[in-house]
Amino acid sequence: MKKLVFFATYNEAGNVASMIERIELAAPDADILVVDDNSKDGTLDILAGLARPNLKVIVRPGKLGLGTAHLLAWKYAIFHQYDVLVTMDGDHSHDPADIPKLIDGLQDDVDMVIGSRYAKGGICDYTGYRLRVSQAANKAARLLLGIKLTEFTTSYRAFRVSRLTAIDFDTLVVGGYSFFLAVVVQAHLHGLRLGERPIHFHERNAGVSKIPPLEIFRGMFNLLRLTAICHLVKPAHDISNDQLHCEHCGCDFSKMFVDEKKTSTKSVEEICLNCGAKTARGTV
Repeated sequence: MKKLVFFATYNEAGNVASMIERIELAAPDADILVVDDNSKDGTLDILAGLARPNLKVIVRPGKLGLGTAHLLAWKYAIFHQYDVLVTMDGDHSHDPADIPKLIDGLQDDVDMVIGSRYAKGGICDYTGYRLRVSQAANKAARLLLGIKLTEFTTSYRAFRVSRLTAIDFDTLVVGGYSFFLAVVVQAHLHGLRLGERPIHFHERNAGVSKIPPLEIFRGMFNLLRLTAICHLVKPAHDISNDQLHCEHCGCDFSKMFVDEKKTSTKSVEEICLNCGAKTARGTV
């Protein structure tokens, strides 16, 4: 089984080396992919000094967004024919020791396993206001979406790579941490079998949280939008997640189409998840 573990970085100099070491201990047979949005704190120097044959680092020109970093990892895993992809945060809030547990969950005819703080046996180190907001958000998602999970907002997940292309990538170009909620909705709508495993969610090891203050309000709006999609919209059957070459950066798999509906017409735009280049393709 060919395995890939991915996390994104932006100014994670205090965490990145130890994260890679802990991932190697937990999953010594896995490759590691790091997507960095041009960190300025020395993260890139540390990564350059980690001469690991199983480590691939993609450096993007700037902050292109967490969701697009994850989509790039999806495309990387598909292009390089991995069997399993594990995604996680790079600040030690997700314990790499749980990686085998998530991968084992895929053996039960499950396509996507979520590492859950709120499943039976799970632990969350949040306290006070942050804990209440996190619990309320996940309970609201379960109630409104009607999907029987306890965790919707985490990035700690294991995927059966062969099933990723069943999801319409175009629907996942959303801002911030709402990406992770959108993935659950689209996976559910497109028939992926979802599962959970309990994890211990820790406070981040070093640095500062990347969650903007307005993310909570944006998340509430996106939950309502995704609720409408989940109950009212039929998933498209003509999904195209082709591996497309980017003429700007030369990456063979990083470009995708993004459609924006405007009244009775639809404009089509190409966007590269690797370099951020955008190209308008008119209307169809």
